[in-house]
Amino acid sequence: MSQTSSAESSVTEYVMNKKLGAIAMLLSATGMGLVGTISRGATAGLAHADKSVIGSFLAFGRMGVGLLGFTLILIFTRKVGLFHRTRLSTTVILGGVSIGLSLGCYISSTLMTTMTNAVFLIYTGPLFCALLARIFRKEKISVLSGAFLSLVFLGMLLTIGIISINNDGNLAFGLDLSTGNPKFPQKSLGDLLGLLSGVFYGLALFFYGYRKDVDSVVRGVWNFFWAACATLAMSIVLRPWHGVASFTAANWMWAVALFLVCGLFALGFLVVAGRNLPAVEYSTISYWECPVAILCGLLVWGEKLTPMGMIGGLLIVGGGLAPIIVDAVSRKSRASEA
Repeated sequence: MSQTSSAESSVTEYVMNKKLGAIAMLLSATGMGLVGTISRGATAGLAHADKSVIGSFLAFGRMGVGLLGFTLILIFTRKVGLFHRTRLSTTVILGGVSIGLSLGCYISSTLMTTMTNAVFLIYTGPLFCALLARIFRKEKISVLSGAFLSLVFLGMLLTIGIISINNDGNLAFGLDLSTGNPKFPQKSLGDLLGLLSGVFYGLALFFYGYRKDVDSVVRGVWNFFWAACATLAMSIVLRPWHGVASFTAANWMWAVALFLVCGLFALGFLVVAGRNLPAVEYSTISYWECPVAILCGLLVWGEKLTPMGMIGGLLIVGGGLAPIIVDAVSRKSRASEA
């Protein structure tokens, strides 16, 4: 999942290396897609009650390492002076807070429901972003964009089970919060946390639409600072300390791997990708996170894809990718006509 925008136009002299950018984005999305698998390793042996709140602590560690990484990048790129000169605004703060809360909910979701559901539901974020932009920024939604958003919404309903097929083979509507299985006894809560991660992700994308004058590295530092603050506050409220106190040496090894692979590694390559790829290609490749997470669920954890869940996931990904592809095709068409 993308947490920073593509490199701002302030670096006008820089020539993009698209091959490097594509490789970096693939590596970053792969790291993001491993969040669920590594988180499960970090929480192996914990009680289900602890798993429902431990995501806040793991997200805090990930955001803390991300902050460290971006601070080092800030120093190495000699942008400390620019950082001090940049005005901090409410939207920058709220963007960081939203992405922190999103990832806290997402990690807990991957522990309580299937990888497929968790990753599909966080990618409902663009739907909520579009709705917020329509309400607060009065941005127009074309008929085609509306159709794509409807696909995402329908996919969400199918993925969390509001629309399902009952034992008689008929369509059923409604959400049964008591539904679970021995492997995921709190699956419905996990699905709701996944949906909540999508809501917060949409809020983050919405706030990222403001203050585009801010340099990407400078914004990255603030982004992860406020995300770390949000996940720390989330941890204070949810109190995951019993689960943390239960960590064995193996749990801590997995947790450190999460902080490094899904934090420093994934976020570092994200910066490289943002600097070397146009926004369209950057956004498209980011969806590689979905198949990575799904394959981990299938191959590592032996999860099965339900027909309705798979259809819902395809609608979410298809509805999210379609506007990007349509935009790229229209841009190419206009360029050829010029």
